[in-house]
Amino acid sequence: MEVVLHKNMIVLNFLNYNIGVVTFIVGSLAIYLYIKQRVDRRRDAASLILQEIRYAEQQIRNSEHGVRGYSLSSKLLPTNSWNDNIHLFIKSLKETEIDMISLFYSQATYIDFLITERSNQKLNQEFKVVTIPQIVNNGTPQGLIQQQTTQLIPVPNPNENTTIGILTDISQKIEYLYNTPAVEKLRKISERKWYHLV
Repeated sequence: MEVVLHKNMIVLNFLNYNIGVVTFIVGSLAIYLYIKQRVDRRRDAASLILQEIRYAEQQIRNSEHGVRGYSLSSKLLPTNSWNDNIHLFIKSLKETEIDMISLFYSQATYIDFLITERSNQKLNQEFKVVTIPQIVNNGTPQGLIQQQTTQLIPVPNPNENTTIGILTDISQKIEYLYNTPAVEKLRKISERKWYHLV
C-alpha cells in the first residue's frame, strides 16, 4: 500500500512541478486532434462527392442521355454532399472548377425533379374506356360474327411530352466530370493518408 501511495506522490509531484510541460502536451494534442478531424471530414466529403458524381454519370449514360428514359424509381443524386461541403474545397479548387461541379449538381438535381414530375404524371395518368368492334370466326359454317371488346386507352397528357423533351434536352447537355482535373483534385484529397494534415 505504501509503495502505491509513494508512486502516486511521485507522479503528482512531477505534474505539479512541470505544469507548463503538461499544459503544452495537452494543448498540442488537442490542436492535433482538431486538425486531424477537419482533414478527415474533408477527405470523407471528397470521397462521398466522387461517389455521387460517378453514380449520377452512370445513370445518365444508362439512359442514353435521356433518350431511352430514366428509371422512375431512382434518383441521380440520392444525397447531395456538394452543397453541404463546398466550403471544405474552396482553397483546393479553382473558381472555374467549383463552378463546373456546382453546375453538374444543379443539372442533376433538375433532372431528378423532372424524373419525379414524370413519375407523378404516370401515377396520375387518366384512361378512357373504348369499345372496339371485332370480327371473330366462331367456328360455325356461317363463319364470321361481330363482337365488341372494351379496352382501356391512356388519355394523352400534353405536359408529359414537354417533360420528356426537357429531360432529354438537359441530359444531352450535361457535361461529365469524373475524368476532369477538378475531380482528380477531389480524388487526391480523398486518398490522403491519416498522417497528412495539410
